[in-house]
Amino acid sequence: PDPDRWTLGGSVYLWAAGVEGTSAEGDDIDIPFTELLGSLEGGLMGILAAQKDKWTVIADLLYLSIHEEDDTTGNLVGLPVELDVDVKLKGFVSTFGVAYRVIDDDMTSIDLLVGARYFKLDLDFDADVGASKVKYSDSEDALDGIIGAQAKIALSERWYLSGYADVGAGDSKLTWQVWPGVGYRFENVDAVAGYRHLKWETDDGDTIDDLSFKGPTLGVKFRF
Repeated sequence: PDPDRWTLGGSVYLWAAGVEGTSAEGDDIDIPFTELLGSLEGGLMGILAAQKDKWTVIADLLYLSIHEEDDTTGNLVGLPVELDVDVKLKGFVSTFGVAYRVIDDDMTSIDLLVGARYFKLDLDFDADVGASKVKYSDSEDALDGIIGAQAKIALSERWYLSGYADVGAGDSKLTWQVWPGVGYRFENVDAVAGYRHLKWETDDGDTIDDLSFKGPTLGVKFRF
């Protein structure tokens, strides 16, 4: 990019992530991506970046809305009871950072980054248990400071390897992320595939003790 002006870019991607973790009550959470996809109401996954000379400002935004309705049979005091369950889950993750390029040559570029990550989770649970109704709502959020690095290594004129990693803490006991990938450069866009793992550990959460999203990613990067 021209070092005397800001260059804008971004990407949109699909993250086929499953969810794993532990609730505050000690229950295991394990939801594969195929189950999430069937309940997905809407979502947004994208990155915006602005670069000038060695400096880059980055915003990574992730929003998911999941709605599941199910009719099933449960046991109440040993007796079968019809259950009508309605669960709504909304999650928002935003990672913001400022990066400075410490290595920049024909083959390799490495940026060091400082920033913050915000996580918010809203849960609404309604159930008809026989003639009774059960309602439950909860919300949890966390704001953490992070440090990280991103790198790109050219394999040829068009193929390259990319990698991003960060770690931090604050409201969470620990949060970290790794995101390796491989890209192919066209004229004005890149196609990038990778694998992303994003995790929080709280230990004092009202809803969750730890939570992680992990799975393959496929996206398109563009410059304008």
